[in-house]
Parts: sequence; C-alpha cells; structure tokens
Amino acid sequence: MFSTSVIRSSNLLKSSSRLYTTASTATASSSPSLSSKSIYDLLRRKRDRSGLINIQAEQDSEVTTFPRERSGLDYELNWTLNGYSITPYNQAYRNPREKLLLQNSVGTKDKNNVLTVVNSESANTTNYYLDESVSQLNSNSSTISIPNYKAILELVKDNISEGDNIYVRDAAVGSDKGKESTIRAVTNDSVSALFLNHLLPNTNVGSTKNFKHSLTVYLTPKFVLSNPEKYGLKSSSFNIIDVKRGIAVISGNQSTENIRNVISAISSNTLMKTYQDTLPLPTSTIYSANEKTVLAFDSENYLLNNKFSGKVVSQGSIWSVDSGLTRLFDSITYSQSDLAVNQCDLVEKVGKKVNATIPIKFTTNVYQQPNAVVFFVNDKVLPSFAQLNVDQAEKYFVTGFTGENNFYPFYSFNTQSTTPAQDKAALFKKLISVGTNVYIINTNSLKPADVDKLLTAMVNGKVNKASQSDVFTTLSPISSSKSTYTEQVKSSIKEFETKLEKNFEKLTKL
Repeated sequence: MFSTSVIRSSNLLKSSSRLYTTASTATASSSPSLSSKSIYDLLRRKRDRSGLINIQAEQDSEVTTFPRERSGLDYELNWTLNGYSITPYNQAYRNPREKLLLQNSVGTKDKNNVLTVVNSESANTTNYYLDESVSQLNSNSSTISIPNYKAILELVKDNISEGDNIYVRDAAVGSDKGKESTIRAVTNDSVSALFLNHLLPNTNVGSTKNFKHSLTVYLTPKFVLSNPEKYGLKSSSFNIIDVKRGIAVISGNQSTENIRNVISAISSNTLMKTYQDTLPLPTSTIYSANEKTVLAFDSENYLLNNKFSGKVVSQGSIWSVDSGLTRLFDSITYSQSDLAVNQCDLVEKVGKKVNATIPIKFTTNVYQQPNAVVFFVNDKVLPSFAQLNVDQAEKYFVTGFTGENNFYPFYSFNTQSTTPAQDKAALFKKLISVGTNVYIINTNSLKPADVDKLLTAMVNGKVNKASQSDVFTTLSPISSSKSTYTEQVKSSIKEFETKLEKNFEKLTKL
C-alpha cells in the first residue's frame, strides 16, 4: 500500500514538472522578437522539437494535477507521514485547532462546549517492554519480541492510515525549553487528540519534515487486534514501551490517565539521559502567593480534592539542580466533573471514576527550587506530622509508601518505570541534599484546614522543630506534645519499619 502510493505520487510530481516545463517553453517561444529572422527561428525550434517530442501525443495526453492544499490536506505532512509508513487515506492535520477536535469528537457537549465521553477501559491492559531488565522493574508487565513488536507496529500504522482523520501533535514533555523532550504523537482518534492538545506543552516546532523529536507515540484506542495471542499479547488493549528508541504504542480501550502515565514513563528515561541532574517526578507543585513552592507526593490527589491557600500548578514535575522546577505537562486531571466549565475541557467517565482534564492557566514555565518536599500518607500508625532526614527521605521515595502497608516504588502507580532504581534514588538524594526540608503529612488524623497551616509554615520556613523518638527510626515526629504509644501500636510501628527497610533494600539492588 505504501509503495503504490509513493509511485503514484511520484508520477504526479513528474506530470506537474512536465507541464511546468512545457508551459515555460511555450511562453518563451511565443514571445515576439525584434529580429527579422524571428519567425524562421520559431519554425526551426518547432521542427527541432518535433524530432524529440511527440507534440500531438503531448497535447492529447490526460494531465493530472494536485488539488490545492487546505485544512486536512497538507502535502508536507502527508509525505512526512509516509516516512513513518502511514499513508493518509483521508484528512490529516498537524497541531489542529481545539474547535476542530471538539467538532470531530463523539460525545456529549454542554452549553459551554465541555466535552464528556464514556470510556469502557479494559481492566487487562499490560505493559510490554523490549528490554527484559526494564520489564523487571515493573509488575503487570512482560517482554515482547522484536518481530512481534514490528508486526504490531505495522498493523497499528495501517489502522491510523485508514482513519477518517489523522491528528499529529508536535509538542514537548516539559514546560521549559531548556529541559524538555520533544514529542510527536500520531492518532486517528479526535478525543485522544484533544487530550494530547491539553496535556503536552507547546514548543518551537518549525516545519513538519524538520521537526526533531526524541519521543514518538502511536495511539489507536479504537483498534481491535484480532488474535492478540498470535503476537504474544494477552489482550487487544496494550502498551508497548520501546525505551531505547523512545517509542510508545498505546492501543485498545485506554483511559486518558493511562495515556498520561505511558508518556510519563517513556519521557522519564530520555529526560534523565539528556539533562544532567534532572529528575522527572509524579509530584504536584504547590505555588504560594509569595511565589514559593512545595513539591508534594500526593497519591490520593488530596491537594486537588480540597481547597488550600496555595495553588496546584502542575501534576507531574521536572526537578533539576540548575533550573529548579518545571511542569511535566500543561494540564491537570481532577476527579470532579463540575470543575470543567470552559470550552473544550474534557470529562472522561470510566465506570464510576471521573477524569476531568483542564488546561493550566500559568504565568511562568519555571519555578524556583522547592522550599520543602512533602510525602502525603493516609495511615493509622504514623504521626500526623514528621520530618525526614536525607537518608530517611530516600527510603520513602524509593519504596513509595502511601499508608496502610501500600507501597508503590517511586510512586509509579501504574507500574511504568523505565529508569534504574539506583539512578533515581541517588539523584533524589542529591536534590534534597542542597538544603530542602522533607516532611510527612498524615491526612488520616488531620483536617484540610490543619494541612493548609502546615503547608503555609513550610513555605515560610516556620515549622516547629522535630523531636527525637525512641519509637520511630524512619522519621522524627513534630508535635506540640509528647505522644505515648501502646505496646500494640509499637509493634505495628516496628512491623511497618521492617517492611520499609526490606523493600528499600530490595529495590535499590535493581
């Protein structure tokens, strides 16, 4: 299919070139000359041409020309897609307007043109990696052979080619152009294209063919792969993450949350390799009125579900030694649909879960170094507020403790880690060693108003001094009064800390 298209297009180009040459010759030949011999020169040139070209056949031949370019018909884009073995059968757009994506999307639209879609995401989505060492970093993952990967990729590209519309999003991961990974995402689904438009920060893209990008994503949520077992897959909903080449294939019923997580995973490795002392993190950045920041590991989106004096300005961050904090993405996904009130806001319903994706309104792309780092947990054993030293903070970061014996290594909740554990642990330790205070806030025993006061104290550097504990070894409680613990509670604390230490030791060997 691809080779036929190229041959046909090549012939069309030759025809256009031939027409242009013939027209130019005719124009030059028919120009009057002041020389008295000009009529004889004209006849001679016509006679000479008749020996080289069948003029009658040339005049009688059927001529095919390209139609004019318009929205959805961009020859440079089509040729560029051909280079990916994607041949547009219909319309193809590069960085299309949101209104066009909204118009082409299937879903319900309210009076403000907020789009609501229902997604029956597959519960059996597996992440597949080409590198076995990367696969071992993650649960619910497997490896895939190169031949199967190539075969699936071609089927996905064929599915994109056959779509009524192809959407290409050329953008970046990272809000600061000095700390970004450029990305090209290709899909034939308008809802996914709208989400990508919200998610990915803009960058200098230039011409289509010259756009240099380190990441490539193919997204086909409506593609149903027949007989997936033939290709080593468990179902027709899958993610293939090619870390070495920076390629991700997302196919089958997938939520916008999954798309975000896969792009986070594929970009993490590239960002860490491209920029020295730079660490992408699944954190929220809290921005205060006095332009100071707190970096929060917030697994339950506690900050987004409650009102605070500070503002959450990112869901996903990039932290570097030299340039501070930047946003990983340009949108935030909330769990409340009523927050989506503007045109083109996207509300996705996946069962009982709601993902409301709203673009961030920002005044800067770069934020200063965080005044504090805080781990939010919901636990019955830990104190309401505590401080961590550098070594303790490293253990909580690596093990990803969120409370009640729940551990998500590096807070990768969808088990899509693509960078070695030791590299991330060492870099996190280096970042907090420059003087950043690290705390734990236990929401199990605090009200939102109390949490707000603690965050304000962190920003202003007015946190009470931590006390030494004869019970805890992995943190230092901060309390106005000395706490007493029953033997049963002490036993639970010891059990938790033993598990934390074992998980840390296991993960840092990977």
